[in-house]
Order: sequence, then structure tokens, then C-alpha cells
Amino acid sequence: MFNIVVKKFGNPNSLVYEETESQKMNSDSVRIKVEYAGVNFADLLIIKGKYQERPRPPFSPGLEISGIIQEKGSNVSNLQIGDKVMSIMKYGGYKTEVIVPKENTYLAPKNMGILEAGGFPVIYGTAFSAIVSKAKLQKNEVCVILGATGGVGMAAIEIAKAYGAIVVACGGNDKKLNVCSEKGADFVINYNDKIIRKELRSLGINEVDVVIDMVGGQANLDLVKSLKWNGRIVIVGFTSGSIPEIPVNRLLLKNARAEGLYWGELAYREPYEIGNDFAVLEKLFNDKKLTPSVNKVFELKDASKALTLLSERKNIGKIVLKC
Repeated sequence: MFNIVVKKFGNPNSLVYEETESQKMNSDSVRIKVEYAGVNFADLLIIKGKYQERPRPPFSPGLEISGIIQEKGSNVSNLQIGDKVMSIMKYGGYKTEVIVPKENTYLAPKNMGILEAGGFPVIYGTAFSAIVSKAKLQKNEVCVILGATGGVGMAAIEIAKAYGAIVVACGGNDKKLNVCSEKGADFVINYNDKIIRKELRSLGINEVDVVIDMVGGQANLDLVKSLKWNGRIVIVGFTSGSIPEIPVNRLLLKNARAEGLYWGELAYREPYEIGNDFAVLEKLFNDKKLTPSVNKVFELKDASKALTLLSERKNIGKIVLKC
């Protein structure tokens, strides 16, 4: 088998493509021939040693894959050889073959191509957990998505609209914000040159019910001040590089709450909950309320190029590796 290896923490150009021996299986796992591996922002952090999960080199990055089951352990009854599946892992997906615990492997949506399935679990799973499981978004509520132009953000737009919300997409790139509008966002705000609270008021929105935050920084603080009574803010990440200090008096005054979502760890701690989420997401996909899109496909050996493109934030939609 072939894989991408982090020999030492660093930038994408330090990744190594090499051939290694197949791993041994255990009775509770499946061996999967990987077709596609999703590329995520967390992969950039993990190869630099700056992610919550910090494996010691050498290791392979990669949080999600799609592929075909080639072998299964004796304790695996819910999956069969030949099944088209998608799997979630803390790292190790940039390979032509993976061994994954049965509980972290799910049948791919029946009507979804295996290419799209390779980039589906992380962004749609994260967005669903944030919007539905954490925020419990209701019909006609105002939902502001910070970092809406990224993969999770665009998935969040689709899910929030599927649940009947009024969606305000916030990002720093006008071209990508146009795509957010195409995804269904009711309003878009470029927070690079505008103050979000002022822009919301100009749209006739004085307070918001839900904030899904992938960005952090000043944008987070602005929106904490804009929460309604019983408002909710879900913290997913800090792509701005700035971790905000939320003024908790603002939460107290609005009877509001702020929650964190570390979806990768959640997926490992609560795999059956995630499986239920995927079942709902499959129905939304079949009802044509979700339109997962792959922006660019790279060969596995070109993983460094894929991650460099992601780091430059030039992609619109998902990047995947063909394995």
C-alpha cells in the first residue's frame, strides 16, 4: 500500500509519499480499499503539530475516507465485503488502504457517488452536530454562520435552510459569498470591511437566535452582543487565529449559552449518535436539500499540493485525494 507520511511536523511540502506494508486487522475492524480521502483544514494543523489531536511522527494525516470493504473481522456483522462505505478517523486517512473500527465505518449514502462520499462525513457531520444537536435550530430562527465560505460553513448553510431558518452567511471573500447565496443564504456579509452588528441592523436584524462560529476573533465578540433571549452560540473553530474571551455577562443578560464542538472527538466517543446523524443527512440528500460538491481532485502523491491550495483558501468546495 501507499501512503502520505508526516516524518516531522512542518508545512505541506514536508510530506513524504511512500510504500509501506499492509497493517494487521483485528476482529472488530474492517479493511477498506480507499477510493477518496477528504482534505480538511484540520489536516493542515495536525501536520504542524497544532491540532487538538497530536500524534507523534511518523503518521499519516487524514480524517475521512470513502472506499470499498475488502476484509472484515469476525465480530463485524453490520458491514459486508464489497460495501461502499465512508469512515472517520482521528488521523491516518491519506492511504490507499486503511483499517478502521467497525463503529467508525458507515454505509455511504446509496444515491451518492463515492467521490462525493469521500468529502462528506466531516463537513456535513460537523455542521449537523452544530446546528441540530447543539443549537437545536428551529424554523424561522435567525442563524448567523461565521466562516460560511469554508466547507463546514457551506454545509451549515444547506442544513440550516433545510430546517427552515433565516441564514446570514459571513465570510471574507465576495466571490465565495456569492456561492453562499447560491447555497441558499438569505443574506451575506463580508466581515473584512464591515462591522457585522451594524450590517445586521441595516438588514432589519437586531438580534439573532443562533451563531455557528468557525472563525473566533472580533466577529465572535460582535455576535455575542447580538444574541436574543435564549440565544445559542456554538464554537467550532478559530480560523482567524484569535481565540476570543467571551464576556459571560452578555450570556447572563440574554439567558444565552455558548457551547464548544470538537466533532472529531465526538465522532469517536459517540459513533452511534453520528450514525443517526448520517441517516438524517442521507434523507436530506435524497430530498435534494444538500448538494455536496467537490471542487478539485488531486492524486494521493500530490497531497502537499492539495493542502497548499487549501491553506491559500483558493478553493470553493471540497478538495479530495484520489487514492
